[in-house]
Amino acid sequence: MRYISTLILIAASCFVASPAHASPVPSAQLEAATWCDAASATRRTVLLIHGTGATPDEAWAWNYEKTLPAAGFGVCTVTLPDRAVRDFTVSAEYAAYAARYAYNRSGRKIAIMGHSQGGLMAVWIAKFWPDIAAHADDVIALAGNVHGTALANTLCVTGSCAPIAWQMAIGSHVTNAASNAPLPSAPSFTSIASRDDEIVYPQPYASTVDGGTTIMVQNVCPLRIVDHGLMLADAVVYRLVLDALNHDGPASARRIPSTTCLETTMPGIDPIGAVGFAKTLTALSVGLLNATEYVDHEPALPAYAEPYG
Repeated sequence: MRYISTLILIAASCFVASPAHASPVPSAQLEAATWCDAASATRRTVLLIHGTGATPDEAWAWNYEKTLPAAGFGVCTVTLPDRAVRDFTVSAEYAAYAARYAYNRSGRKIAIMGHSQGGLMAVWIAKFWPDIAAHADDVIALAGNVHGTALANTLCVTGSCAPIAWQMAIGSHVTNAASNAPLPSAPSFTSIASRDDEIVYPQPYASTVDGGTTIMVQNVCPLRIVDHGLMLADAVVYRLVLDALNHDGPASARRIPSTTCLETTMPGIDPIGAVGFAKTLTALSVGLLNATEYVDHEPALPAYAEPYG
């Protein structure tokens, strides 16, 4: 039995290390950046992808890493290099590896959820890695800059800015490729956003997944105010996430009871841990405003995405 189990683990590892294209990142680095806790899960595993300037702990440890396991879901995270303030397409290699690892580790279809840049990345890896799309039931973006954000366009208006700002801008090669590449028939795509987002805007355009389901928090509670960071703790967002995970297909605003508008934050969060998100905001600012890292053009797309960008 142990011999058979070992063979299964070896086979799984080989599968994870064999992407649709040759990854420029050493497999040891990809593996070291991936963490999973799916052993005791009774339901699907959810891969959580953090946003620009963040780490998995700052983005997820105080919220969904607590509430999802309590609801029976497994959880995996991926640490994107340099707090995701460098080349988006390199970070995508880490996310793709983590998705494959989560699938093989859990033994069943997974869900992929990301916040901010992580939301764009969840859509990206599902579009450009066919096996990842085939092995996922849901792709969920929270405040994802799927079409880019006008904030990045503003930062690059002088013709020189951080590489990640070029890539996150509306009309960039990255956001064009993310928008133009065909949406796979499976999994279901749900994008959840807020009209009050001060980082990813204009809404709802910035977060719209063409061909998927895009829901504004205000579609559920018209007077609700939720900024970019609060998307990680908001009760309405949480209910929409669970709705997507608990039903076939994308989330539906119609299934969320109106009483949810009386709730503030999602249950079970760690308010002390939430303070760590302040480090994300600092790293985001440093990563975007460090003039020593500025370039006068967007990094080139990898060959697999060039036809769409």
